[in-house]
Formats: sequence, C-alpha cells, structure tokens
Amino acid sequence: MGSFLVVLLVTAFCVTWVRASRRSRRRWLARLDLPGRWQWQDHTGSLELEGDLDQGRYRFVETGSEDQGRWLLRRHELVLRPDDGGAITALDVRLFEEGKIGIDGPGRERRIYVKQRGNVVPLRRPA
Repeated sequence: MGSFLVVLLVTAFCVTWVRASRRSRRRWLARLDLPGRWQWQDHTGSLELEGDLDQGRYRFVETGSEDQGRWLLRRHELVLRPDDGGAITALDVRLFEEGKIGIDGPGRERRIYVKQRGNVVPLRRPA
C-alpha cells in the first residue's frame, strides 16, 4: 500500500509539472508573437513569418537576396528549412521586449528585428 501511495504522488507531481511547463511555454510563445513582419533594425531587410506561434513559413528579404522555406521554434532556436534544399539553419532567438527580438546564428549574427504593426485594430466581442 505504501509503494502505491509513492507511485501516486510521483505521478501527480509529474502531471502537474508537465501542465505547468506547457502553460509557461504557451505564455512565452504568446509574448514572443513570432508570426508577422519583422523589420531589421537600422538596416534594409525583413523577416516575414507566417503560420502558428511555433511553426510555419518564413521569408527573409535582404538587399539583393531572398530566402524562403519552413520555420520551426525549438526551445529558443528558430530552425529554418529552405525550400531550395539548402542547409538547415538554427538561429538563437531572444526576446528583448514586446515587438523586439534578437536573432543570432550563421550568416545572421547579432541582428535585432522590430515587429511591424498593421493599422488594423482587432475588435473583441463581449463574452
């Protein structure tokens, strides 16, 4: 009976921990708010992310070049898989403040992107 109680307590702890971790990740993804258009601060170039909060399609537009494909957020890494079959790239993502992220990785060292907001205001209906 005692071992059953220990197993029950460990199971309850694990379930609680997993739920808290998932909730924390969802809050972080909502704060990060990756989908949208990001302008490279103080430079010409942009990053457009479409899809869900943690995966979708991307398009990098810089002076004279364009790269597009699929993106996936794995922990704090933005994993890019180009459509043209090029090398998969993992970029470190840092949230500085709402609407401002830092990206660091091969070919995109220490870049800061600012989210471009549209002029559409979402209207919420009363519950």
